[in-house]
Amino acid sequence: MNTTTITTQHINHSTASGAAKRSENFGTGRPPPSAARPSMYQIKSNGRPGILGRRQRNRKPDRKDAALEGKRFEQNLPTTRKPNIGVTNVSTVMTPTPVNRSTPMLMSNRDLPGPLSMNRLDDFGALHRLDDISAYLAEYSDTLFGRGIIMTKVVPSHAIACGRSALWVWMGDGFPDVIDIISGSHFRSMAYGRPIKTYDRCVPEGHMSTIAGLKVTSPTRTACDIALMSGATIPGKRRSELICAIMREYHISPAACLTILEKNHFWPNVPQARRFFKAVQYCF
Repeated sequence: MNTTTITTQHINHSTASGAAKRSENFGTGRPPPSAARPSMYQIKSNGRPGILGRRQRNRKPDRKDAALEGKRFEQNLPTTRKPNIGVTNVSTVMTPTPVNRSTPMLMSNRDLPGPLSMNRLDDFGALHRLDDISAYLAEYSDTLFGRGIIMTKVVPSHAIACGRSALWVWMGDGFPDVIDIISGSHFRSMAYGRPIKTYDRCVPEGHMSTIAGLKVTSPTRTACDIALMSGATIPGKRRSELICAIMREYHISPAACLTILEKNHFWPNVPQARRFFKAVQYCF
């Protein structure tokens, strides 16, 4: 005899009706009718349903919340770590190092960390010493404008740099051992450990230039001043090398120098300078 099993499904009508009621109120912002009313000790919101109330909007975050927000929105700092494998489109924004432009061209021991720093920097070639306590930066002496500024600090005011001082401004190389100037005054004091030699000569407007505020004789006039110096001041071979170097650098013709000497024939050592320019006039 076959036995048939009959399964009876019992439906809980109360549960079904409650679900239907909850589905009607779902997403409307209103509580279902069966929800319990808030007690008198619960804080009521002053805003509209579904929107933060005034108290919640004006609530100050706690320290823990601020720490979490800081971790979530931390600044994207540049890093040198390699990206993980499989990560693409990684870009790093590097901020250039600010250049310190407050370093003076002429400095003393007080501008350096210690008394031995100047000796070390001089050995490395970063500085060139003027005396025991002063030096100038080597990078500034590589340009005409920089040499003009350095010589401005050395030459007395209202004076014109000439001779060896002007030659260093135009050509560079080693700083002169004597500061040659054109002035009506005499200076007995030393300038950065170097004596000041004064020449009382006329300088027309065409024989003078201005570099970084420094009044300096023109290259042609400087070549004439070097040629007028005696052998005791500059040896003859060295003097000829310096004159030829500045004439090649600034394309000076010997005829222009001879013209200046003819107009100032009363200067000392004019015959010596005239013989030199006549001897080299076929080389330029």
